[in-house]
Amino acid sequence: MKKYQTGNAEIDQQHAILDSMVGQLSVFCSELKLDPDAKCEKCSSIKRQQCTVTLASITSELTAFLIGHATYEEKMMALLPDTPSCQTHIKGHKAAHEGILRQLKKISIEVVNKSPQAICTQMFQVIRNWLGEHVAKFDSPLVGLGKIALPEIDFDGELVAMLDEHVFPNRPTITKKSLGTEFALERKKLEIRGRFESLSTAQRAVFWLVVSGKKNPEIAEALGVTVNTIKTHRASVFHKMEVKSVLELVKKADILR
Repeated sequence: MKKYQTGNAEIDQQHAILDSMVGQLSVFCSELKLDPDAKCEKCSSIKRQQCTVTLASITSELTAFLIGHATYEEKMMALLPDTPSCQTHIKGHKAAHEGILRQLKKISIEVVNKSPQAICTQMFQVIRNWLGEHVAKFDSPLVGLGKIALPEIDFDGELVAMLDEHVFPNRPTITKKSLGTEFALERKKLEIRGRFESLSTAQRAVFWLVVSGKKNPEIAEALGVTVNTIKTHRASVFHKMEVKSVLELVKKADILR
């Protein structure tokens, strides 16, 4: 994990969580524990299907987490001054975020056509390689740029506290919980943030009106569209946020506020 550290407590914590999530892929196949030469072809079709479904879920979680991670870093980048060096860094950094998300999207499409073992290996290598290169090329320089451009801000203290207050309220940076629990909570919060960021502008508008208690006809009137359109947006919101009820959506909204 040391090679992924930047000197910024918040970013390093996110890297540790991502590294932990990716590490789970290395022990994904339970059959390999019994047989080092195990292959997907030796498993039943039902077992392979179960693995495929699980990998699709893992891909979704990783995508959501990376969107949340990118959102956090891009909020930090927005604090950098409008200088050529900072703007060049911001442009490249954002492009790198978009690049890994494109790769994960491609992998998610290939899940149904490749063996679970092949997808698992591919995902592990892609994200591990990206994480190492990304930290060295973009995340560490981001912290360095911040310290040069904004020397009065302690990136491990004041900036993180400021972001927590104005960008991500209700997301404590330091907790008294165990490290494992803290990682799990942070992972969940970033995943929710990532899922929200994947919503379209119209879907976000519906999201907030739904959690405020508005019914479909009221939302349709407020947004000037048909009830059927609201039903479509609502279904998309529930699907992308991975909830089955308004109550579950409200709980996730509380984390976003």
